[in-house]
Amino acid sequence: MKFSSRKVDDVLVFDLKGPLEGGEESYKIKDVIKGELDGGAKKILLNMDKVSFVNSTGIGIITAAFVSIQNAGAQMKIANANEKISRVMMVTKLLEVFDSYYEEDEALKAFRGGPS
Repeated sequence: MKFSSRKVDDVLVFDLKGPLEGGEESYKIKDVIKGELDGGAKKILLNMDKVSFVNSTGIGIITAAFVSIQNAGAQMKIANANEKISRVMMVTKLLEVFDSYYEEDEALKAFRGGPS
């Protein structure tokens, strides 16, 4: 998995790309998120539009990031998870834990407290 980040207003958006299944780059996102939290980031959006596959290791990475974000008093949302990834999150009951949206714009509005 590869990733890049960008700011949209006060939201830090991570654009994830490729399979989320472990490996050095996948684990690196946890360190980058921790650094952003240490720097004061409070709103983080994982854009999964280009994620092609996720396995249990990938779910673990997302869950660990979520826990770090929650422990820092910040918020995390997920956007654009395709049907296959949404199904994995549904089976693992993570859709009940993660705040997930079909579109990035919906998630950004939710951070602002607007209707989705």
